Amino acid sequence: MISSILTIGAGYNGTLPDIESEFIHLQKQHSENASTPYTIEELDKQNEEKLKPIPRDNDSYVDIIIKKESSSQYLNDVNDVIVILEKLRKCINTDNDIQKFNAIVSNLIDNVEYIKTEYKDKPESNYISYNRLIQMSYIARDVANFRTQELINEKYIPYTSTNNTYTNENYNSKMDNLFTFLNDTIFILKNLE
Repeated sequence: MISSILTIGAGYNGTLPDIESEFIHLQKQHSENASTPYTIEELDKQNEEKLKPIPRDNDSYVDIIIKKESSSQYLNDVNDVIVILEKLRKCINTDNDIQKFNAIVSNLIDNVEYIKTEYKDKPESNYISYNRLIQMSYIARDVANFRTQELINEKYIPYTSTNNTYTNENYNSKMDNLFTFLNDTIFILKNLE
């Protein structure tokens, strides 16, 4: 009890060592290694430049990386359609050649028709991706027919005629609708598991 009375109020009476000088070298290293923070856009741009696109048309890559052991034939068939849809998007963005466009759309229609007949009585027919592919096929066919009819009729129907349905406004509207639907469809198909 006496020892507790003697130690009350007692503490260290000396001076503390200067530890700041001991850590100056660590502060210098930290400030030299610190870099300016990047914005999200800059990081996305850097990653985009470094990353290669997925080679979905390379069968060995698809067999090893994308196709898992549990993947179904449906996913394999959808992967083939993704390649076609990406070609269609590239065609629309770059040269927009009507013959190339119609050839890609024809290929898309054939592949979607195969998927439609192959999976119509199976559980896959209830998938959003299945129904989306069928819609994509109809929209692409409609735009391809519109473009073809536009070329055929441009000689016979004056551009300023009130009966002319093949105006630039109608064409642009159909292409915008197709492009938006195309991008959404590619996103849905790439996120299948």
